[in-house]
Amino acid sequence: MQAIRQCFYPGQLNAGHRRAGTQVVAIDGVLRLTCRDPALDWLLNVTSPVVVDIQEGTCHVLPYDTFVEIEAVGSSAVNGLVNVPGRQYAFIAAIGRAFAWLGYPVRAGAQRSDQQR
Repeated sequence: MQAIRQCFYPGQLNAGHRRAGTQVVAIDGVLRLTCRDPALDWLLNVTSPVVVDIQEGTCHVLPYDTFVEIEAVGSSAVNGLVNVPGRQYAFIAAIGRAFAWLGYPVRAGAQRSDQQR
C-alpha cells in the first residue's frame, strides 16, 4: 500500500476517484467522507450519497471503486492518511471477476437443462 499523508482544511473538498480497499484515517480531528455506490450512478440524483464521519484515530475502508469527497469537520485543519492499495490487488480482483463472468453462463445453462427435465 502507498500511504499519502494529507492536511484537510475546513471548507475545502479533496475529491477524486479511489479504488476499492483504500483506507482513510483521521489522525487528529474528524473527517467527512462522501461517496456514492457506483452501481447506482445511472440514477443520478435519485439516490442519496453515502456520508461517513471518521472520528479521530479511526479508519474507514472503501468497499468499492468510487468517486470520493473528503473534507474536514469543524473549524481547524485535520491531518489524515490515505492508504491506496497496490495494483496487484486490482489484478487479482479482475481475475476473480473474469471467473465469475465465465461461470455465470455455465450455471445458467445447467439450471435451464434441470428445468426441462
